[in-house]
Amino acid sequence: MSKEVEKKPGKQAKAKEEKKQVSAFEISPELLAKVKKDLSKVNYITPSKLASNYSIAISTARKLLKQLEKEGVLKLYSPSRRNPIYIPKQE
Repeated sequence: MSKEVEKKPGKQAKAKEEKKQVSAFEISPELLAKVKKDLSKVNYITPSKLASNYSIAISTARKLLKQLEKEGVLKLYSPSRRNPIYIPKQE
């Protein structure tokens, strides 16, 4: 009473042909501007704090903070795998 599952060769071929997908994730310019404006009011920011303040996913908050660090707006104060702490750069 064994049932054999038929494998469709088309699915494996499609998987191999697919190129690496580009993430559809893009940070809206409005959100970026709002976060930059509000950073002057805080002493520190974490992904969880940013996510709760702006009602966004924590993964989105992490990407946003990393982008702001690359732009020079933030400085990584305490690198932690789970909850890094960023501080605004002093000018």
